[in-house]
Amino acid sequence: MSGSKQSVREAFRAAVFKRDGYRCRKCLKKARMDKDGRFHMIEGQAGLLDAHHITDRNLMPAGGYVVENGISLCPSCHELAERFHSTGTSAPDYAPSDLYRLIQSSELKARAADEATKAIYHPRTGVRLT
Repeated sequence: MSGSKQSVREAFRAAVFKRDGYRCRKCLKKARMDKDGRFHMIEGQAGLLDAHHITDRNLMPAGGYVVENGISLCPSCHELAERFHSTGTSAPDYAPSDLYRLIQSSELKARAADEATKAIYHPRTGVRLT
């Protein structure tokens, strides 16, 4: 992955985690940062906090790396949310509309924000164009 695409991904993760208070938005379990800058789950769950793309990033014109399309999820909740991307059928309460509701966004808002970034970053490489 190119350095510029990596920086876009890191900025996305940082913005999503900050907005969500460094906790899973579904089960509300907290995470804390280690010395390497990764957010480990606390409160009895192993693994890392993840910034999940609610609408698959491959379906977004500029890659979906916008806070309106991201939600912080623990490993267990992330697995349930990913079910929709892999099968087309969501786990109960994990449909994209359910996840957007938790962050007060929508697919329409996410697509508009993503479209706005298309003028700034190349959609697949993440290279800044302006």
